[in-house]
Amino acid sequence: MFTTTPPTYTLTLLGDVMLGRLVDQLLPDSVPSADDAAHISNFRRQYPSLQSYTYASPSGNVLPLFRSSSLVLANLETSATLHPTPYPDKTFNYRTHPSNLHSLTTANIAHVSLANNHTLDFCETGLLDTIAALRHQGISFAGAGSTPEEAARPAVLTLPSTDPDRQAHEIHCYSFSDHPASWSSIPLFNHIDYTSASRARLKSQLTAPRPDGHRPPALKLVSMHWGPNYAWQPAPEIRLLARFLVRECGVDIVHGHSSHHIQGVEIIERSEDLKAEDDDVPGEGESDRHATREAGSKGLVIYGCGDFVDDYAVNGVFRNDLSAAWRVTVGSAGGSSDGDVQKDAGRGLEVQKLEVFPNRIKTFQASLLRREDPDHEWVMKKFRQLCKEMGTDVQEGLGSEGQIVVVM
Repeated sequence: MFTTTPPTYTLTLLGDVMLGRLVDQLLPDSVPSADDAAHISNFRRQYPSLQSYTYASPSGNVLPLFRSSSLVLANLETSATLHPTPYPDKTFNYRTHPSNLHSLTTANIAHVSLANNHTLDFCETGLLDTIAALRHQGISFAGAGSTPEEAARPAVLTLPSTDPDRQAHEIHCYSFSDHPASWSSIPLFNHIDYTSASRARLKSQLTAPRPDGHRPPALKLVSMHWGPNYAWQPAPEIRLLARFLVRECGVDIVHGHSSHHIQGVEIIERSEDLKAEDDDVPGEGESDRHATREAGSKGLVIYGCGDFVDDYAVNGVFRNDLSAAWRVTVGSAGGSSDGDVQKDAGRGLEVQKLEVFPNRIKTFQASLLRREDPDHEWVMKKFRQLCKEMGTDVQEGLGSEGQIVVVM
């Protein structure tokens, strides 16, 4: 019998992409800032290569990895606006010229999270300008919106199917942030906390039934800007929320960021007992059928992706200049009993593997690290240690591209 191997897809996830401040001054267009312009003039004298900084420069030699990925998703940690009024009483307010979002399309970034502590740095006007600039670039977003309804909706991304009888795979992307607390009253922004009321809102949003005739998404991804800066392990309430997202909201991938450095990952199993409990929640009914996945399937939680590119000072302990590109391989859920490619798109996709590609930020540019680089070894050892503390097994050897591998 002729058999076909079911296709797999790669989603590359990035942490904070900060195109404001000094990075903005290097890019082809920049917002007015005399102080930042003076600083970057000094850097250009010190590093002549910065004279030719282009839209591709922030991504450095990571670009081929992005261009070979099915989808690239990131946390956009800046406002893209010419609006001059900063949000009051904030220590740092980041903005970049709207045209500099071309750096994202150059890097093949298809989707960004807007739920973080910088997209409102120049008030709601700046956020609306950011949304308009993303639309102009054809980049999808979640976590904030031009209306409260848009802010609450997921972005819908698609992966092509190789089977002509099969619909494309839909990926629903949501985004939330637990800070700043003062933004919780802004209806255009997805703020969460760790109360039962916030959990109820999360579950309602993540498990809302689809319109008649629409299948549940093949994959559900939630981007979380959570926790403080500079903490190796996520707080207990964060880990509990991660379990809630996977087990009770049907989330397949949690894309975490905020710490400014890497954190460990956790693989969370869904159990029959919990699935049954979810199905029995009074009043949940239809929405809960969209929440649960196959019993025994697993969710992947990346607690902290680190910063992909920024202009921050380096913390010698937490090494915020070292992070990674996180490539997640997904494929057909459950496989096929007869070896043929599945015909039922409703069965969805599941996470099969995580590959971690260590990189370093230097002179406002990300670069993949070679395996012989001491910083590659630092990232590898730290990541293994953090994962071990969470009970997550990391493959002993490195992959063919020097990547660290976690198999589901």
